[in-house]
Amino acid sequence: MKVLLSAFACSPGRGGELGVGWGWATSLADVGHEVTVLTSPRFREPILAANPPGIEFCFIDEPKPSLDRFSPRLGVYERYLRWQDAALRQVEAAGRRYDVAHHVSWGSLRLGSQLWRLPVPLIYGPIGGGQAGPARYWRAFGSQWPTETLRIASTSLLVLNHRTRETIRNSAVTLVCNSDTAAVSQRLGGADVRYMLADGLPCDWVVAARRPPAGVPTVLWVGRLISIKAPMLAVQAFAELRRAMPARLVMAGDGPLRGQLHAAVERLGLAGDVDLLGRVAWDDVRRLYDSASVFLFTSLRDSFGCQFMEALGRGLPAVALDHHGIATVDAGPAAVKVALSRRPRDLPGRLASALRTVLSHDEWALRSAAASDWAAGQVWPAKAAAATQIYAEAVRARSSLQTA
Repeated sequence: MKVLLSAFACSPGRGGELGVGWGWATSLADVGHEVTVLTSPRFREPILAANPPGIEFCFIDEPKPSLDRFSPRLGVYERYLRWQDAALRQVEAAGRRYDVAHHVSWGSLRLGSQLWRLPVPLIYGPIGGGQAGPARYWRAFGSQWPTETLRIASTSLLVLNHRTRETIRNSAVTLVCNSDTAAVSQRLGGADVRYMLADGLPCDWVVAARRPPAGVPTVLWVGRLISIKAPMLAVQAFAELRRAMPARLVMAGDGPLRGQLHAAVERLGLAGDVDLLGRVAWDDVRRLYDSASVFLFTSLRDSFGCQFMEALGRGLPAVALDHHGIATVDAGPAAVKVALSRRPRDLPGRLASALRTVLSHDEWALRSAAASDWAAGQVWPAKAAAATQIYAEAVRARSSLQTA
């Protein structure tokens, strides 16, 4: 099929949203689709250097926002929405025919896609964004809780957001990566809402089951140091674990909470046991997964969590909050899920107990095998095959309507 892919963020050799755009583009081309990718020119250099076959990249200039001087965040959103408008105009002006349009990045419930206006079926997502931060844990959000409160309130008003409303209502299929977003999409009139994780793994990322690393166990945490990722909760849980057994905590990522984390590590007497690495290249993160004993995922608000998938792909068992996107995933013994406690002060101890459970070497190899088995179903070729089936269904349905 001729597939028009909207991937504003798209770059090789990167994780997160950038890796999602690249993974969809290359995997769809690998299964034989003629793929045209709409993306930002900021990724031109790495894309052209990689030069993947069978893909045409259209670099749509990002219009300069007018709201930057009032709010950098609003400026980012304005630039992206105006980029969507510019991309639609360029596609319409080119006059080329496509069989299906697929919007993958940004995977946002709130920001929609203008490609529903084209005379082809639109597959929207996978998207997230319907989830909300837990009110009982407002202290963990610190100064960001007022912003989080506004975000929670805005979810109930999405019916007034014409971009969101019209995208959902006019999409042939809306793909969502958690049950919260599914519920919101259905309330907005989504005719066909299906579950699919946004993230995927390269085939060579997934390893066979492995043995636990020797030496002092290492707990690994990966992510941005921002309040919704709850890195402070990871440090508190590790402090509880450290009281019970020797262990190390390695945290990869940077962000505005870095100074607070340093101070907390010193205050808790953990300076000799905690490594705050800052930002780490994706290839280097792979080595961290391979040398760790358990992965810890503490996000208090997340559509899913690509780091969770990456860790399991490297045969690394995980401990994660049974919350939002993770709650929807069944990875068997590969992941020990911890429910949010009614009293936030109890949660670090519960996470520490789960970490001790995973670090029992008697079952570690079994958990590693389960991690690899689950991750093998999340590779990009599998996602491309699933998308191909969805495309065929959407095209047939549209043809039936046109001939009725």
